Amino acid sequence: MEQRIIRKLRSNEAFTLAETLLAILILLMVSAIVAAGIPVAKNAYEKVVLSSNAEVLLSTTISTLRNELGTAMDVSTSVDSETYTITYFNSARGSSSKISMKTGETDIQFQRYYSADGLSKGSDPENLISDKTATNNLHVTFSKVEYDLSTGVIKFTNLAVKRNDTVLASRDTLSIRVITHTAN
Repeated sequence: MEQRIIRKLRSNEAFTLAETLLAILILLMVSAIVAAGIPVAKNAYEKVVLSSNAEVLLSTTISTLRNELGTAMDVSTSVDSETYTITYFNSARGSSSKISMKTGETDIQFQRYYSADGLSKGSDPENLISDKTATNNLHVTFSKVEYDLSTGVIKFTNLAVKRNDTVLASRDTLSIRVITHTAN
């Protein structure tokens, strides 16, 4: 068989019509199989990238909350019908800050003031995690926030990254111990 193919290639004779059509048919079949697999591979790639972005966003959120609240002093909380607010002083930055979480809202709001008393004009409220970090319509959500005055621990429950109500990454609880705390 091998000898026949080598002889055929070295000869001056051309391929027959049947051989040419067979080669084209095989090429078309291989192309069709490859073309059918491209959308499947693309969807799998997009799922992996989305999942990875959600994990990074959750990690970034946890790091940001730990950085902000881990060095907090003089923590106080307030709760009204729809908003849970944590106000604290950060000695490393020399500023007071406020983190607000509205019931039913997906993004945690953050506001920094530039004096220890927290009364001077500060920045306008913004998302704790910037829109650039939260790509692909990903949002950080939670079900509950609690501040235990006796231990100085702020506990976030069901911290999750969602896209269109689908949970892509989550953490059951996140507990952060603050340096010092005061009662309301």
